[in-house]
Amino acid sequence: MSYTPLTTKLFYVYNPSAMEALMKNLFFFDIDTQNDFMLKTGALYVPGAERIVPKLRRLFDFAAKNEISVVSTMDTHTADDPEFAEFPPHCVRGTAGWRKLDDTSLARPLIFSTTPVDRNLPDCVRKNRQIIVEKNTFDVFSNPVMERLTRALPPRAIVFGVATEYCVKRAVLGLRQLNIQTVVVDDAVRAIAPKTEKEAVAEMKAAGANFVPLADIFNI
Repeated sequence: MSYTPLTTKLFYVYNPSAMEALMKNLFFFDIDTQNDFMLKTGALYVPGAERIVPKLRRLFDFAAKNEISVVSTMDTHTADDPEFAEFPPHCVRGTAGWRKLDDTSLARPLIFSTTPVDRNLPDCVRKNRQIIVEKNTFDVFSNPVMERLTRALPPRAIVFGVATEYCVKRAVLGLRQLNIQTVVVDDAVRAIAPKTEKEAVAEMKAAGANFVPLADIFNI
């Protein structure tokens, strides 16, 4: 991802077709923006997560205005999930905590559960503004559709959501393993703890991810 000087920005202002091409060359990757993580009343609240909600709203508004594809992950568990031996029960399918924020939900998303599917994924990307990929581990690439879906998406990803040192990190590392140019919106993610956040950011940067503020996303 290249963040451009004024002369290049003016080029896009006077060449809307070039801007349109740029928008089609990236996708937004929205990680686990669900009630149980994002709200203070959530079962596994990420500290300060509610403060990034206005920024998430701006990202989704920008995506809708510019027809940018959005892939969203949803942590999805059963009531007896083995993960609950380590973490409190959270994001149990069908509960209020499992649901996404209204701010990060578009109309009629296409949803992929963790069951393998045989679909024309490039066609799915063309026809659906938001694709939701469910997962029952930290790593969205544990969903059998995710790698194939990534290969059907544009070659650049803008990543945001929670939590930085868990599901955000796993998503970013998975993208980089597939050679997807990856930018993390550093003021639109939240971590559980400062120490683990610092370690996760260092690991993601070492893998080739870039970190930029929200304002730079709107200036591409």
